[in-house]
Amino acid sequence: MRVGSSFDIHNLKKGKMIVLGGINIPSPFKVEAVSDGDILLHTISEAIIGACGAGDLGEYFSAKHKNISSVVILKKALSIMQEKNYCIINIDTTIVVQKPYLKEYKALIKEKIAEICDIKLDCINIKATTFEKKRSKKIWALTTVLLGGYNEKR
Repeated sequence: MRVGSSFDIHNLKKGKMIVLGGINIPSPFKVEAVSDGDILLHTISEAIIGACGAGDLGEYFSAKHKNISSVVILKKALSIMQEKNYCIINIDTTIVVQKPYLKEYKALIKEKIAEICDIKLDCINIKATTFEKKRSKKIWALTTVLLGGYNEKR
């Protein structure tokens, strides 16, 4: 078994939508980022890469990948994982953002991640919280991933 973790934080600016877990979510903000700004898929991807002992996202993606879909980033991480004969046992993540409220989107996000990663819904846990009423123009995510050998695939 292997454990990986990742943290990502980005500034928010005026906009109409954020992308989290591959899902477009209406928002008064958008994420300032080179890619589509999906910090959830970024942290899942980097946690997988880390659990494989394969470095970090910066070793695979750079500013030249402007506007890249984070689904592509996650698929790269999954291919690295598969090359090393690992599979995802579970993903646990926390997203912190003041707005939009994520409660109604968590199930959709889980379904999308499960589809991309080809894992069961109960292998994914998503927690969402706010900055305790403080005005923050940031969004961050912290993810831990547990990998196992293929003989342990769930």
